[in-house]
Amino acid sequence: MEKLQKINELIPRLEKLFEKEDLFYSRELNKVDETGNVKYCEFCISDIPLEESYERQICLGVADEPYPFKLINFDWEDPEKEYFKTIVINDFKENEDILFTFLLAFLEEYMTAKVWIEDDWFYTLEDLKNTRDHY
Repeated sequence: MEKLQKINELIPRLEKLFEKEDLFYSRELNKVDETGNVKYCEFCISDIPLEESYERQICLGVADEPYPFKLINFDWEDPEKEYFKTIVINDFKENEDILFTFLLAFLEEYMTAKVWIEDDWFYTLEDLKNTRDHY
């Protein structure tokens, strides 16, 4: 399964992915356009029930295209190629295991997607599989 055109297609697929990975989740901050289409939402995910601990949660902001401020290119990779930051995850400190579980499942679903965490590095499905295999 590859590129989705609309957030309205991605949201239910994310929810199925969370369920498949036994992650608890809530969907917050729905922003819709004048036609009722979701343009932005936020998920909080955890490996324990959300109400049990705020410290075991990470939040994912999910945005629809096109938003110019969500486009980015990387001089070190291909200065002509633009990427759209569909999912943005902030503040996962001490919850890297939850992030890893989500990212591995996400990249298995969207094999051509890339995860950008470091300044000059993308993580691919193979990168994450290799990391998992070393532990």
